[in-house]
Amino acid sequence: MEKILEIIKVIEAKKSEMEEYISNLSLHTRNDMLKDISQDIISNNPLLQEILGTEEKIVISEKEEESSVDHIINGYIAKIQQNPYKKVIFLREFLDLFQDRVSEKDKGVIIQSLKDEENNEKLRSEMISLATIFKLNL
Repeated sequence: MEKILEIIKVIEAKKSEMEEYISNLSLHTRNDMLKDISQDIISNNPLLQEILGTEEKIVISEKEEESSVDHIINGYIAKIQQNPYKKVIFLREFLDLFQDRVSEKDKGVIIQSLKDEENNEKLRSEMISLATIFKLNL
């Protein structure tokens, strides 16, 4: 009986040591880890960089709080600003990121509503809204 009580005390002591060690660990939040992973993917993938319209690798500082969806939307806005006559093509590319969540008919309606938008901030807002509604996940 005494031996069992000693073993239980040792186990409790080890448990409290482990709890203290774990509580002192510095862990990133889930969102921070996902942001870091998505930025690594974007910065190391030439195809995504081409989609974003960048020629050099994307360098993300710790101060920057934008998510990968924001980066993609900003990339499309930049491409539209550089080549406004290809706006419909870029909007279609953006909508293709949603895969099967948006039907071709809906894509046509969305493009019709966005193609004449001249204000880039309003266009960005609409694209972010679309990404939220249709749950654009990368």
